[in-house]
Amino acid sequence: MDSEIFASERNHHLRFRLIYRILLGILLLGAAVLLVWAAFSVSARSGWVVSIGFAVITALVLAMAWRMDRAHPDLLATTGPWSHGQVYSGSQANEIWNSMGKVVVRHQMGFRRLTQTTAMADRPGSFLYRKGVHLIDVRDSEDHPGWTVVSVFATPDLPTTMTDFGRGSGINNELLSAVPGHRRPGDPDLG
Repeated sequence: MDSEIFASERNHHLRFRLIYRILLGILLLGAAVLLVWAAFSVSARSGWVVSIGFAVITALVLAMAWRMDRAHPDLLATTGPWSHGQVYSGSQANEIWNSMGKVVVRHQMGFRRLTQTTAMADRPGSFLYRKGVHLIDVRDSEDHPGWTVVSVFATPDLPTTMTDFGRGSGINNELLSAVPGHRRPGDPDLG
């Protein structure tokens, strides 16, 4: 099945992200409770100011997370530093690799083949951006004979990375957009 390409990487990320968010939430909740308790021990007014401040900050963070996690129908890959996506093409694998190679060169990424169908592109770091890795897989589709399926998966260099400022998702979208004659999964043309 085409949907199982990079499924283990996605499952590993989801499991780690759940554990990391639970631990981070426990630590932040503990720190917030301690700070509110300390503020109330000084005076009731400072306790309420700190409590309201935490409520506003929490609401803003939740609103930003909701906005960032919404589905973007115009994007070919998901958002976030652990971005992934998939398209189909009627072109040959060599033509697809050549078209995506232009994106790899433009971003000055290191490139090496891992298997016959899979390659890894290393995203260089800079002062503002962390390094990362993009896994790229180009193979004949099992679900849609006659089509080639192209899958991408981005990972940051640190598993605790919360944001890469859209860099991983942006490069994944560029890679998938570079595929000649690309079609989204579920497109009626795929038959």
